[in-house]
Amino acid sequence: MKIIKKIIDVLTTIIICVGGLFLILYIFGIVPYVVLSGSMEPTIETGSVCFINKHTNIESIKEKDVIAFKMNDGTLVTHRAIKINDSGIVTKGDNNREVDSNVVNKVNFVGKNLFWIPKVGYVVKAFQTTKGKIIWVALIVLLLVSGFLFGDDKNKEKVSK
Repeated sequence: MKIIKKIIDVLTTIIICVGGLFLILYIFGIVPYVVLSGSMEPTIETGSVCFINKHTNIESIKEKDVIAFKMNDGTLVTHRAIKINDSGIVTKGDNNREVDSNVVNKVNFVGKNLFWIPKVGYVVKAFQTTKGKIIWVALIVLLLVSGFLFGDDKNKEKVSK
């Protein structure tokens, strides 16, 4: 029983810490996005999670910065700024031969990439499916129920006395 309680405590702590971290980042305008293509490989692998600072001013972007922007069709893209001119920022994926057709300006600029975590995006995408959401809810319910069943033994002793 003590091993089960320890596992429950560790899982609950991890979920609360990760959730709290994401909440703090979100409050400061830093949002995660999953990389779906290999256009930035090998620098940023497919399946990575990029953390984009949405409070970054477009004027502060320099050549070689990795930025996020929206294409004409609304697709979110994370590519490198290779040239800055009067019409905006010219971008290109590290793994692409040609520059992007869209020039990034104040209208389609999303933010600057602060950091990324490889492979985590696969887990995020899995949890966004229907099956993943069911597993996520079941895990939370399981943790709550097991917390009640295997709760603090000291409190159980006080109640029974």
